[in-house]
Amino acid sequence: MTAREWIVDRAVVPDTVLAGTRIAASDGRITAIDRQAAAPAAVRLRGTLLPGFVDLQVNGAGGRSVDEGTDDALDTVAAAVAKGGAVAFLPTLITAPWDRLLAQVETVAKWIERWRGQGAEPLGLHLEGPFLQAPGAHDANCFVDATPARLEALLAAARGKLKLVTLAHARPGAAAATVKLVAAGVTVALGHCDRSEGFSACVDAGARAVTHLFNVMGPLHHRDVGTAGLALDDARVACPLIVDGVHVAPAMVRNAFRILGPDRCVLVSDAVGAAGMPDGDYTLSGIRVAAKDGVVRDSKGSLAGSALTMALAARNFLQFVPQAGPWTLARAAATNPAGLVGAAHLGTLAIGKRAAFTLLGDDGSITAILP
Repeated sequence: MTAREWIVDRAVVPDTVLAGTRIAASDGRITAIDRQAAAPAAVRLRGTLLPGFVDLQVNGAGGRSVDEGTDDALDTVAAAVAKGGAVAFLPTLITAPWDRLLAQVETVAKWIERWRGQGAEPLGLHLEGPFLQAPGAHDANCFVDATPARLEALLAAARGKLKLVTLAHARPGAAAATVKLVAAGVTVALGHCDRSEGFSACVDAGARAVTHLFNVMGPLHHRDVGTAGLALDDARVACPLIVDGVHVAPAMVRNAFRILGPDRCVLVSDAVGAAGMPDGDYTLSGIRVAAKDGVVRDSKGSLAGSALTMALAARNFLQFVPQAGPWTLARAAATNPAGLVGAAHLGTLAIGKRAAFTLLGDDGSITAILP
């Protein structure tokens, strides 16, 4: 039995922030959160301890891309996600020709099954496409409807590891697909759709989120609110945001937070291979993308994921939203994303949860602490 112990200046527990906190763990699970004296061997942490960050949208990191599918590539991504401040993530695949995509899904699912405990924990797969309507950086020639036959093939290929699917609510059969996916234990997010029709029907059918609020959703207008306006207005829907200052302007991040509050706001990176790396050329689902000044674009000049880590996203969030502090950050970066995909062992600092944390250091650093 492996026991560990930490003493930290402050710890964000579900209802408050505790000062002078001792946290003990055994075999990777929290066994105590209190203010008792710590053993001499306890690790001293300077700063505020948060539940470990969870990133629901990682296309790549550390110079590698999820769609490569090799153990080396996926292990590198997991290590880079942890180095970037998160303890868990959803490796994410985007639109590709259907047969190729199914093969990618199965390959990544098998890697998740044999994950060796190194780096950030892969909680399951996020499939962003091909059931989309507005392309962004995706190949619209590969878009298809989410028919029952395709969903059966997808669920079989994913081997029980499919946790999140982004689909366009305006595509034929989207509401029925939502019902089927939810029944299979998959969280459905609506996105890559610049039309409003079908949104409410999909939410009624069980969709619980949108994918990267404001991006590839069409304009937000006071007479035609579009997908983003509907998402902000529906209290049933969580709204992940890419907080790099480019995908969404800081003023719009503040406006969104005023509506969403701490319960519906979710931070995601939408990271590609450029995350945690210097500017240069990388790939996303086989296409060349270029990172310049920390912004990733494809050959057409469209935004194509980001170079964000969760640590950088968190720092930006705290800067853009002055009223947000450690408790709010814990909700947006840990509690809410973990809850969306049913990761009950993560999301809060509580007895029985995984002893995986993110430390907001007094020096401004943000560091993942793994068991």
